Amino acid sequence: MTADLLKSAAPPPEDWPELVPLDAPNLPRLDLVHLPGWAGDYARAIAADTETPPELAAGMVLVACATAAARRLRVMVKPGYFEPCNLWAVAALPPGNRKSAVQSAATAPLVAWERDQATIMESEIKRITSERKTLEARAKEKRSKAAKEKDNGKAAELAREAADIEAELPDIPMQPQIWTSDATPERLGALLAEHGECMAWLSSEGGVFDLLQGRYSNGIPNLDLVLKAHSGDAERVDRGSRPPVFLKGPRLSIGLSPQPDVLRGLAAKPGFRGRGLLGRFLYLLPPSPLGYRALQSNPVPEGVRDAYAAGLRAMLDWEPATNEHGGEERPHLLRLSDEAYAEWYAFAQAIEAQMQPGRELEHFTDWAGKAPGAAARLAGVLHGIKHAHGTPWEAAITAETMTAALEIMAVITRHSLAAMDMMGADPTIAAARLVWDWIERGRLARFTVREAFNALRGTFPRVAMLREALEALEERGYLEVNEPPRDGPGRPPSPLVRVRPEIARAWR
Repeated sequence: MTADLLKSAAPPPEDWPELVPLDAPNLPRLDLVHLPGWAGDYARAIAADTETPPELAAGMVLVACATAAARRLRVMVKPGYFEPCNLWAVAALPPGNRKSAVQSAATAPLVAWERDQATIMESEIKRITSERKTLEARAKEKRSKAAKEKDNGKAAELAREAADIEAELPDIPMQPQIWTSDATPERLGALLAEHGECMAWLSSEGGVFDLLQGRYSNGIPNLDLVLKAHSGDAERVDRGSRPPVFLKGPRLSIGLSPQPDVLRGLAAKPGFRGRGLLGRFLYLLPPSPLGYRALQSNPVPEGVRDAYAAGLRAMLDWEPATNEHGGEERPHLLRLSDEAYAEWYAFAQAIEAQMQPGRELEHFTDWAGKAPGAAARLAGVLHGIKHAHGTPWEAAITAETMTAALEIMAVITRHSLAAMDMMGADPTIAAARLVWDWIERGRLARFTVREAFNALRGTFPRVAMLREALEALEERGYLEVNEPPRDGPGRPPSPLVRVRPEIARAWR
């Protein structure tokens, strides 16, 4: 039957539609002109020096600046609606693209700031450590005497004195830490508590996803802390084996530059999609330049490097705001100008409309629902960069800055949809990818729908589900489905599927 059907198949059309790859669509490029001043100059210089896509440098520079901005700034979009300034960004590229070099260059000022702060605090830490040891020894001595004292009154007095000393023990300052590249969720909570509730997770790999899906917790995902550390929600962790951790408003920034393979299949990880983890990231999928590089070093100009280091350090050294009593520290508030708010609101409305059934963002509501908030955060970071050497909280975010943030978000939106597709977020595309994997493994130039259904019945229990995946592949130019003419009674022959000729020829 199949041989007859192949012989009777109608000849394919001469022209096939343009091939739209499942994994690498033609995405818009990010123009670094939208990054202000020293940040944009440095991102351009890094990209030129390493011959890497500008999206990679932009993503890592933005997260480095967000790490600093989140410590001291948050955005009031409108009364009652606030966004912190921490960002989660992923710039995925295949191996060999010098991702580590770009990330190291972007985060170098963070490392230098940590080192310098440790040097400044070293003598103070030693002094307080010594003082604490002395007091602890005195308290121990008094408690020992109290235990041996036969007079109950004197014993109680000695015990009270020991308790008074212990109550006055000074806290030993922690050496400042503002980033990590490997920590369990439990340790991350402790790091946030110890360092002002702000931390960055920076890595050229995607190991954070393995940790979150429970590498060290018997495969049980532990997402609560990181999810709340994106939004700045309070978190209290009481575990019997560890000291309790209470966070009033944790802000975690994440900057990752993993291989695209790390992203594939993440949507199927328990809780990653359903609990909104993947929807919190801003994705960039730049094309790999491997094979097209000039391989000529173009070092970052010293002045550009120094300006970046000075700008980022100035952001890190901003003084915090305090409450009305001058005690508790808190972030400064950034406000939008009327024009900036109008720009943001128009963007939010456009995103909202696209989430309706049948519209482009229908299957990406988890990401799209957070896009307006991400735009406000991005505007806050750009505003901080522009006013790094001043007091950004004394100036409103302008329409110009918001427009730059929205231009970046427009590109990120296209890249993020492609990334979510890659992760299997769109069920139709995910199904199409499964069918194509089966075709590619067997190098099947032609087959019938029935043959495909028999082979993939475990994944597609109904033919209609398989046909939907085939239609997606047909729309992207991978294959065509030919409906055979029906001549006579009985069961109609199964439709014939023909793979794009140049792909089939390459298999031979």
